[in-house]
Amino acid sequence: MARDFLQSLWKTVHTQFSLVDSDDMVEVHPVDDLEAVIEQARQEWVNARTFFDNVVDPDLVDYAIYSIEAAERKYMYLLRKARKQNAGV
Repeated sequence: MARDFLQSLWKTVHTQFSLVDSDDMVEVHPVDDLEAVIEQARQEWVNARTFFDNVVDPDLVDYAIYSIEAAERKYMYLLRKARKQNAGV
């Protein structure tokens, strides 16, 4: 129930603050290229920070902070993984 609520909330908030028209959105497919995955994670981090800058509801501020932290950790993890792969080559 909470998961459905959060998904619905995210969809609503994303629709309200999205800079891209939903008709122009392209479906993203998983990719194996680590560089592309890293760039996608960086963009998620930037989007989370932008969302935080635009949110005013206290409950959504908390959500935005958690989103930033999660996106940042994912991005840093992928950068470390890429560095390890390059060091092993």
